[in-house]
Amino acid sequence: MPFGAPAENDGVDTSPPVADEVKTTTCYMCACRCGIRVFLKDGQLRYIQGNRDHPVNKGVLCGKGAAGIMNHSLPGPSA
Repeated sequence: MPFGAPAENDGVDTSPPVADEVKTTTCYMCACRCGIRVFLKDGQLRYIQGNRDHPVNKGVLCGKGAAGIMNHSLPGPSA
């Protein structure tokens, strides 16, 4: 067995599904309005990816767009 290869029957799922639903939408982190694909699992945001079919960004996301998931997953400022 090569170094670092998992054992045949170790019971570990090395590629679990990231999402059970994918929606296409638009990023609103800046004025460009790039197309994104949003991956949801159990109704919760799990991953954001650029939409390759979108005419503006062709699948490329800037740092703001890629970090957009943090707007939904991190707690906001306390009131």
